[in-house]
Amino acid sequence: MNDLREAILGSLDRFFNSLESFSGAILVLFDLEGRILDHSPSLSALIGGRKEFVGENFGSYIVDNAIKMMMKERTGLVRVGITDSRSNIHLVSGFVIKIDVSRWLFFGEKIGLSAGDIMENMSKTTDELASLTRELAKKNKELQAANAEIERLMNCDPLTGLSNRRDFMKKLDEEIESLCSTCKPLSIIMADIDDFKKVNDTRGHPEGDRVLQLFAEILNEIISPRRTTVRYGGEEFIVMLPETDGKEAAEIAEEVRINFERETEKQLGFKVTASFGVATFRPEDTKASILKRVDDALYSAKSGGKNRVVR
Repeated sequence: MNDLREAILGSLDRFFNSLESFSGAILVLFDLEGRILDHSPSLSALIGGRKEFVGENFGSYIVDNAIKMMMKERTGLVRVGITDSRSNIHLVSGFVIKIDVSRWLFFGEKIGLSAGDIMENMSKTTDELASLTRELAKKNKELQAANAEIERLMNCDPLTGLSNRRDFMKKLDEEIESLCSTCKPLSIIMADIDDFKKVNDTRGHPEGDRVLQLFAEILNEIISPRRTTVRYGGEEFIVMLPETDGKEAAEIAEEVRINFERETEKQLGFKVTASFGVATFRPEDTKASILKRVDDALYSAKSGGKNRVVR
């Protein structure tokens, strides 16, 4: 053992470095008075505040100043509490080795979390949880936006950008239900582009699509946003007009008819017309009955010579 001690003393720096790199051990060399003669960087990391503690009393950092108890000749583990610069206590377990008559070496390792460590870990956990919460909120917002976009696409005609039949049927149910409490009129315009098949056959489907898009543009220019404009199917369109009586609805349909005839010739170089039926909701009406009446009015407009409004 004496040879071993001498060997250690002869290469103390390398001994410290090897031990610490091997195990992360806390190494403290101190004298009979408890003054620190040398120590590993891990002591600085444990206590904090500064890098050097040489010359200070090791006992002042040990709970109950248990330095004397550590220096008793004994074998086996000792466990002490070491305080840090924040007054937290770290449980450290290790061995005390008598180097010679005036020097002792403590070789230990931290085995317990201090209150500060726990608080720091809790703080980190809280920060991570807050970060996860923010990320979850972001993903939730993205999901809501995606769901809203899916809902929009489900209720939208991709060619014209108008509402589709599915959306119209849902909104018509809502409007009819609200009529009981508002007692305000509700009118519907149904339009059909005249001889649309001939446009597709003679000028091609891309030109036919442009006719449909132009009709939708004119609807959007004339009809206010709070009213529902719909591509009902094929070349058929519907406009739902809450708080609008039959006379006003017929005037709106006539304005659309005139503008459509003029703009097709102006923008496309050939004239296309449309026919319109108008119906206003009656107390005895249902969804099916008002749709039949407006469809009948449209049929009358078509069979009566086309390019006209019938109510």
